[in-house]
Amino acid sequence: MMYTTEFTGRVAVVTGGSEGIGYDFCRALCQVGCEVYFCSRSSEKGGLAAKSLGRSAHYFQADLAAPDQIKAFAAHVLESARHVDYLVNNAANDDRIKFDDLTVEECDRMWNLNLRSFLLMSRACLELLRSGQGKSIVNISTTNYMFGFDPFTIYNATKSGILGFTRSLARELGPEGMRVNMISPGWIMTEKQLRKYVSEEDKQALLRDQCVKHLIEAKHVSPVMLFLLSSAASAISGQNLVVDGGKYFQ
Repeated sequence: MMYTTEFTGRVAVVTGGSEGIGYDFCRALCQVGCEVYFCSRSSEKGGLAAKSLGRSAHYFQADLAAPDQIKAFAAHVLESARHVDYLVNNAANDDRIKFDDLTVEECDRMWNLNLRSFLLMSRACLELLRSGQGKSIVNISTTNYMFGFDPFTIYNATKSGILGFTRSLARELGPEGMRVNMISPGWIMTEKQLRKYVSEEDKQALLRDQCVKHLIEAKHVSPVMLFLLSSAASAISGQNLVVDGGKYFQ
């Protein structure tokens, strides 16, 4: 059983919370009573998201590819909330880049946001998490790297690194009572994905290959995030939970 009342008044930090899965994470956390601090690069999208989410949502403009902006975001949370109970590392770039077109600049851009920001954000929030009660981190990856889809070589390289980071950090912080887990969503039907990438043929292929015959939306991932953050998952750490309708079996 998940004790949602335990979230009331607690502090959650979400990266990349202005749209897509990240926005729904913020919505779910606000709904169960958290004070939610979230960031995104776009101040316009972030401001609109904060207005939609209500008074429990607090937006901070930051590009997490820049280490100084990660520090600034963490400093803002420290000044405003004094501690953090939950950290959800979600911000990512899913650009399609053919390997023939790969450059050092593209490598750095993808690595800086998709993996390095997870390490640096967790480090920046570490003392805040130690001061909190929830003591839980959830990192968001993807099933994409498990299939090896193209043209996602650099994307998959960065996202697969989250697995090693999650397992190692869980081992390192476990003695302090801190848990670190990971969610690997499948192809989630966000507004961006539907607008830019998903065809009707893609939808039919997903429904054919999944065990459950409905398309997966952000609202199907958020309850899993809440579960892993909650004390209902107090015996779970270092784990990767796939949320894709039963397409990929670990």
